[in-house]
Amino acid sequence: MLYRNAVPRVYPALLATLRDPDLAEDALHEAFAEGLRRPPATSENLAGWLFRVALRRARRRRWGFISLRGQEKRAAADEIGALLDRMEAGRLLALLTERQRALVVAHYYLGLTQSETASLFGVRPGTVSATIAKALTRMRKGAAHA
Repeated sequence: MLYRNAVPRVYPALLATLRDPDLAEDALHEAFAEGLRRPPATSENLAGWLFRVALRRARRRRWGFISLRGQEKRAAADEIGALLDRMEAGRLLALLTERQRALVVAHYYLGLTQSETASLFGVRPGTVSATIAKALTRMRKGAAHA
């Protein structure tokens, strides 16, 4: 039940942040496995917890080794990347750093408050606020230059 409820929200958020469908899917599955091994302290905001754990897993995976997957998967990633680039939101999100994208997606797509986002990422609410403000400024400039 949790899997069916969380995947439709968390996977698109990971895809928008990481811009790699294979990495997003693998990271989400690893986050679920982590939840089975060591469940979160509270069941409050499980989607946010999964998003954070999956991002952490993706960073470790991305920097840990070079992917040797086939060209078909690479083509699918390129197609999704191209689709996101054609979409205005995808184009504007692409202007952001990964950290900015993660905070913007957590706040606006997953609907987390700035306090929840701060708690989720282990930063202060002021850091979330400042990072989102800089991200929105960057997106506005990008939209003005379109």
